[in-house]
Amino acid sequence: MRVYIACSNRDYIPLEYRELASEVAFELAKRGHKLVFDGYETGMMGKSYMTFKYEGAHTKAIVDIKDTDNLNNLEIDAYDVVTSAMQRMEKIYKTSELVVILPGGISTLAEMMTFLDEIRIRQRSMRIILYNYNHYFSPIIKFLKDAYKNKFITAQELKLFDIVTDMAGLKIYLNHLDNERKDEDD
Repeated sequence: MRVYIACSNRDYIPLEYRELASEVAFELAKRGHKLVFDGYETGMMGKSYMTFKYEGAHTKAIVDIKDTDNLNNLEIDAYDVVTSAMQRMEKIYKTSELVVILPGGISTLAEMMTFLDEIRIRQRSMRIILYNYNHYFSPIIKFLKDAYKNKFITAQELKLFDIVTDMAGLKIYLNHLDNERKDEDD
């Protein structure tokens, strides 16, 4: 399965977040998943990339044309170059089968909302995992629940993503997903 990990590429964030990205990437890579990422070797994104590479998993970078120099420092299996953030989002959306949202900034939040909106509109069965590490996304979850309570979104729209809060929860979720995929293949 091709997995996009939405997270920060900034180096100065606390070490615990970079370690989280590495743990999540390890769990995905050991299951044979392939990484789709923004082509940065820094921050949480860099940790995800390095973990996938260390585990011998395949990687694909989707890089903005202004960041193509990043490709010189990466050993990737494939890449696409795009000319805008919107084009990057579209390419990531079309390439990925699973999205894991880790703590991050504006880009991470924009990616999450864009994926949710596309899934809602196109009724695609893409899975989105919102990793609510240390309650990082609790204000966003509250916002969405309030939007539902005030009838801005439907109950079905609240179900477009799944929430995990720790590695044990992520492993259970991925085991369930792996079992579903096995059943489909049989």
